[in-house]
Amino acid sequence: MSVSNVRFLFGRFSRASPALVCAGFSVVVLILCVIGGAHFKSGVEQEYYRETENIAQILMASFDDDVATADAILTRLAATISEDDLSEAQASKLHRRLADYALQPSMIGPGILDRNGTLIGSAIFDPVPNVSLKDRNTFRIHADNPGQSTLYISTPMRGLLTNEWAIQFSRPLRDKSGALYGVVLLSYRLSHFVSLYEKLKISDHGLAGLTGKDGIVRIRSLNGVIGYGSAVSRIPLVYNRAIAGEKSGTFFGRGGPDNVTRIGTFVVSQTTPFYVTVGYDTDALRARYIGFFYVLGLCWFTLTAAIVAAANFIHRLEKLSQQSQLEIVNSAIAERQKISADMHDSIGASLAALLAYCTTKNIDMADVKRRVGEVLMELRFLVDSAETEDRDVNLVLSNVRHRMGGGLELAGIDLRWQVDDLPKIPGLTARDALAIKLTLMEALSNVLHHSKANTATLTASYAPQAAAIVISLQDDGCGFNPAHTSPGRGLANMRRRAASISTGGTIVVDSRPGGGTTVRIELKAPAASLPIGA
Repeated sequence: MSVSNVRFLFGRFSRASPALVCAGFSVVVLILCVIGGAHFKSGVEQEYYRETENIAQILMASFDDDVATADAILTRLAATISEDDLSEAQASKLHRRLADYALQPSMIGPGILDRNGTLIGSAIFDPVPNVSLKDRNTFRIHADNPGQSTLYISTPMRGLLTNEWAIQFSRPLRDKSGALYGVVLLSYRLSHFVSLYEKLKISDHGLAGLTGKDGIVRIRSLNGVIGYGSAVSRIPLVYNRAIAGEKSGTFFGRGGPDNVTRIGTFVVSQTTPFYVTVGYDTDALRARYIGFFYVLGLCWFTLTAAIVAAANFIHRLEKLSQQSQLEIVNSAIAERQKISADMHDSIGASLAALLAYCTTKNIDMADVKRRVGEVLMELRFLVDSAETEDRDVNLVLSNVRHRMGGGLELAGIDLRWQVDDLPKIPGLTARDALAIKLTLMEALSNVLHHSKANTATLTASYAPQAAAIVISLQDDGCGFNPAHTSPGRGLANMRRRAASISTGGTIVVDSRPGGGTTVRIELKAPAASLPIGA
């Protein structure tokens, strides 16, 4: 087999193998995500079942406790209140006897009705209002069933005297022959059950209700709305199971007046014909695990993308190598352009000053020699700009004045120097110092060659509010209109150099025709860099 055929087969294998690996890895991760999601969903459902069961147990236990307390009070009253006690003359005495019972905050009463259903005694009213309750079930159930003496728990009703929604517990008062001579009753505040809803923090997206085995809902909270009485629909699924004898259970399905799918638990009382239902809308359940599903999906997508990216990276190693070579070439070009700009701003500015000197009538060759030496020093300065030691702005300004002051003076421009003792800037590198120096030399060179100015003023001071060293060069020359003037290479280099300062630098050029030009340079200098006592 020839070498070309081997390369061809290896190329096909190298392209097919990563694709198969990526596909296999993606399928495995997807399967794991599906299994993890199903496990998490099942865990959230079990958590909801436990939570709703706990709430249902608390509500049922609270109601059973109140019913037992009420039944004990009514049973004792039924045993101690005689027929002779039920008269208007005994109303105050009955009030005192009834008021001696210490009731829980969830209860109102007790009270006593005579054989005609008229309120004859009350723990909360003295004298007793003339109120007849003969048409209410709390009286009629005992009057119409002479053979029964069991506790009766009514449907919700609003009290005639208290104006509160309540469930009434009642027991008959019968003589030895079984004839009814009165009824003792006690009310259970439904507002107490509502406070239990609020204390247990049942969600606005949930359902909780107390229902009798007679099919009448005593009280129910549905999505934050409280309902009472027979007008409130029961959940058939739970009702049928409670009637069938189940003591507790879970449900997950549609039910209720809004036909919404819910998950929850019901608990049947062991002592009273009532049960409690607690459930949550599946929207709340879905909100708990849908975010986890999104995370799993994101993990699957991320891992699949990662393996595909790794395969592409391996496949593109050769291209990256070529790009690396191209970047080296571009870097060399960029460095060459930077050196060109440095020479224009530094060497060019120094030669311009030397040329201005040579145009005068009196030329001192020794001075020319000195200036040429300074140009060589500028060249050495460019070479040494790769050093990393910090630079002092004061030294940079002194060097600029030394380089440019003579040329401006020979050109007839009065250079006024107003420089404070400036703080050092931590982290200012030699390259940054060179950028500051070349920017100022270019600005002074522009004053020398373009401004036609008589005076140039350079000020430098530290501005505490801006935490910056502010260097300003202002001349009284001809100026120009920045909006109608194309920036030259020198101005562009000044802005580029100011922006390149690693510690932070900005430059603003303000000029107008006939109004001179101001170049303002700000160098960031933290207040911590100030000398003590500054």
